[in-house]
Amino acid sequence: MVIARRLLVREGAPGCYHVMSRCVRRLHCLADEERRAWVESCFRKHTRYMAIDVLTFAVMKNHVHLVLRIRPDIAEQWSAEEVVDRWLSLVPPRDGYGQLVPLSAVGDVWKQRCVDDFQWVAERRLRLSSMSWLMRLTKQKIARRMNVADEVTGCFWDERFLSIALPDERSVLACMMYVDLNPFRAGECELPENGQFTGLQVRLRNKRCYSRLTGLDVSKVVVDERTYGSSGVDFLFDADDRKRQWVIPIYGCGGNFGYSVSTNGWLYELPHICKEETYLNLLDEVARESRGEKKAILKKTVMNILDRLDL
Repeated sequence: MVIARRLLVREGAPGCYHVMSRCVRRLHCLADEERRAWVESCFRKHTRYMAIDVLTFAVMKNHVHLVLRIRPDIAEQWSAEEVVDRWLSLVPPRDGYGQLVPLSAVGDVWKQRCVDDFQWVAERRLRLSSMSWLMRLTKQKIARRMNVADEVTGCFWDERFLSIALPDERSVLACMMYVDLNPFRAGECELPENGQFTGLQVRLRNKRCYSRLTGLDVSKVVVDERTYGSSGVDFLFDADDRKRQWVIPIYGCGGNFGYSVSTNGWLYELPHICKEETYLNLLDEVARESRGEKKAILKKTVMNILDRLDL
């Protein structure tokens, strides 16, 4: 039975959710790799300004998976000025002719008027930690661009989106593995780590970046991924690497299911949660299990994923 989302997701409350959205009629509208890369970049850009963590994701040929952690506790720490700047970066104002006005062109007087409107700020603060608003803004932008590219009009997405609450750490990790293995189970790649446009791919790429740094204990590093280049270890990465730091490392995915506030930044070490090597081992074991209708299974003769990646 379908349950209304407002009954499953409490507005302004933290939590982890598995989100999925399909293209209309399940057509392979995202079969082109350039399109899938652009979809990934859209979610990366929007989550940069919102109080929402991406635990993992997978952009498939006809649907998108996301595992999200909603962080209204972080949004509450933002000043009114920061709320205005973040919202205008996501939804730029329009002039009298309907043209978008860049943030740099917005006058200080107009911005101060927004800051002084407490009701406006409170509403936008709530939206900046809303899963529904993330999907609304991102899917709307994707649909418009794809329709222009295909020279058509009408719906690009099959429906709004599906969301499933993940109540504990076990369900979060199980769902993350399901999403990371999606390309492998669909037969798009021969090995799980070769899947394209997934959180696993981003995570492994980041891990290789860290491995280049000698004497650095990754588990002790704190990274603020929403202020690129201004804190944490961002200065150790080049411009291309920095763009990929939008997926939360495994060691930052737990801790009262992500509900506690970190005083040092967005990501923090959680000793009781499995490390990334443990997660990769679990992923490798699950990939070797038979899944009924899914034909793709990792053969027992294949080396362990840590040996394949030389980690």
